[in-house]
Amino acid sequence: MQKVSAFLVDKRKILLGLFLVLAAVCLPLAGQVRINYDLTQYLPDNSHMRQGMKLMEQEFGKADSSQLRVMVSGLSDEEKQTEYEWLTGFEQVSLVAWEPGEVYNRDGYTLYEITTEIDSHSKEAAALFQAVHEKYGDRVATDGSIHEANVPLLPLYIIVLSVGLIALILLMMCKSWFEPVIIMANIGIAVAVNLGTNIFFPSISEYTFNIAGLMQLVLSMDYSIILLNRYAQEKERNPDNLSAMKAAISTAFPAVTGSSLTTVAGLLCLIFMSFRIGENMGIALAKGVFISLICVFTVLPSLILMGDKLITRTRKKALKIPMGGCSRIEFKGRAVIIVLFVALFVGAFFLKNNTEILYMLQTNNPVDAVFEERYQMVLLYETKDSHRIADVLAPIGEDEKVTDITGYYNTLGKAYSADEISELFAGASLPDPSLIKMIYTDRFMENPSGEKLPLISLYLAAQTAYNEDWAMTPAELVSYLQDNVMEDPRFADFITDEMREQVAQAGDMIDEYATKLQGERYGRVILTTLYPEDSAETRAFLSSVSERCRDMLEGETWLIGNSVLNGEMAETFDAELNRITLLSALAIFIVVALTFRSLIIPFVLVLTVQCGIYLTLLFIGLSGGMIYYLALLMVQCILIGATIDYAILYTSYYREHRKSEGIQASIQGAYDGALHTILTSALIMIVIAGILGFVFGNPAIGEICLTISRGALSATLLIVFILPGVLAALDRFVRPQKSEKGLNSQSEPDRKE
Repeated sequence: MQKVSAFLVDKRKILLGLFLVLAAVCLPLAGQVRINYDLTQYLPDNSHMRQGMKLMEQEFGKADSSQLRVMVSGLSDEEKQTEYEWLTGFEQVSLVAWEPGEVYNRDGYTLYEITTEIDSHSKEAAALFQAVHEKYGDRVATDGSIHEANVPLLPLYIIVLSVGLIALILLMMCKSWFEPVIIMANIGIAVAVNLGTNIFFPSISEYTFNIAGLMQLVLSMDYSIILLNRYAQEKERNPDNLSAMKAAISTAFPAVTGSSLTTVAGLLCLIFMSFRIGENMGIALAKGVFISLICVFTVLPSLILMGDKLITRTRKKALKIPMGGCSRIEFKGRAVIIVLFVALFVGAFFLKNNTEILYMLQTNNPVDAVFEERYQMVLLYETKDSHRIADVLAPIGEDEKVTDITGYYNTLGKAYSADEISELFAGASLPDPSLIKMIYTDRFMENPSGEKLPLISLYLAAQTAYNEDWAMTPAELVSYLQDNVMEDPRFADFITDEMREQVAQAGDMIDEYATKLQGERYGRVILTTLYPEDSAETRAFLSSVSERCRDMLEGETWLIGNSVLNGEMAETFDAELNRITLLSALAIFIVVALTFRSLIIPFVLVLTVQCGIYLTLLFIGLSGGMIYYLALLMVQCILIGATIDYAILYTSYYREHRKSEGIQASIQGAYDGALHTILTSALIMIVIAGILGFVFGNPAIGEICLTISRGALSATLLIVFILPGVLAALDRFVRPQKSEKGLNSQSEPDRKE
């Protein structure tokens, strides 16, 4: 290690130059990274919904679709119609849902539901969003996928505030006013390199993109602090700064690499999530931590040596918390503390199951407070069951929470009477209702002579002999109009050029929309409901639909939608959480065991941090809250890998002091050596992640950050106030083996204490 340290110090300027160039190249590349906003792309291959999506795409093609709900206040009845026409005039808008009545008009507000065939994150969608807000100003509130894509998830001022708070914490905790500048410069280079190198991924998730930089900063901040502290210690023992830095790198290397490896190991356990967003986030964050580790030994030494004079000139008293009384309590109450720890762990392990798990988080949007949001899902079925699908869905259509069912069978594939089809085409320049009745009579009434009735006779027959059972599908009507009516001289006085054009357009439109609902092998039905995207009630509804399909159809069916995705996650969550918990704990256990060459120490440290996770989950439940499943899975991996660093650092100092001191003195010595670094890093994680948790526009990302903050607080409290007593109680198994000859648990120093 000494040769490596010498190389890193001797070549520090070259290494710094290389990383500065690399950061300069990577920073603009970060803006070119492809971001994936579609969570369904991360579904596992064995997901029934994913299989259905692939089949639907093969049959109907992949089409971008997005929604924008526009709620405007204070419109008169005349203005409502005018605004409806204005919104339908946008080229990118394919449908605007609005009509008079309470459904779209309530409490002085008017709702327009816009559907487009463009991507939510496209320039066209942004232009639509901006136009709506520019026209209505403060009178408008929006919701939907276009709204979410165009509202910043993390405003710039929040990023500035977060960085400022990190700097403030460092200023409080560091021993020099200039040290925070060096730490932030080093981590800034590492973050720039990490974000830019994401360009090598096919894409990164929206979640990864939004938290990667700040999470890298939070998770790896303590590495810089450790090296800075070691350098300050080595300056007192070495003749010059270069020698001190070489010694500092050698002595800090085990602690820094051990801390980083546990974090990396925990993050890489996200790869084993069946929902592959874990893999995407785990690899990106692990890469960031690894880059931070490299920068600590390649960039930071040069920055410290360059700024040594300023560090010395700006020396100040670091915030120091006296822990003498706590050390005595930990030593004297060690037997009680270990019993308390076991009780906490066991109790939290069982009681955490009372905390409700959420699989979808809703934003608090003003539109939802006035108008209930409707959610859509797709039922994909094999066309051999087309004649049965109506019977399957008949009772479902009676459900008061099902607002609309749209399929080929009940729209373009449905046969309509003359009155029904007149209502269907109301507003179009097609034959009027009386003429449509004559056309139906001409189509269906049998004439014994086989000749066409004169127009007057046809009119009288339509008035006296019309049969309400006569019915045609829209396609059949348009076909009959084109093949039999348009060129029939009897109807010449009624058929205008505009009507001919409208009939032709109607035929094209019917063909276009028919192919969207019914293909050669598969058909699809769109269900619109008031069922929330995540609830037990929703999952019961989905189960009833699936059960009817299994019982009444010959072929297979697939349900597709966010609520279906949540249902699949709910079915596999328990097994998923158990697998991730065991894997992350095992990975950390192995790293810590190799670091300390002990089995007891990793067992104690892993249980301590895992207890913090369980307590976090328990307290959320006791406070009446619920936890987002993705937050829990990710926090399990992120937190156990990150906060175990604090436990490793404290334990390392305890064992180091235990070589020559008694138990109580070792507890105090470990506090003196580790507490500064622990509190600095933990405060940054708790405060910054907590702030982000409350301000993130995406509630899922916010919940992940907030849970990390809560978990870090729980784990830090356990490490600071419980772990010392546990180590003292298990001293004979924890202390270095070499010290057993000179110091046993009943040694003279201990008896004096």
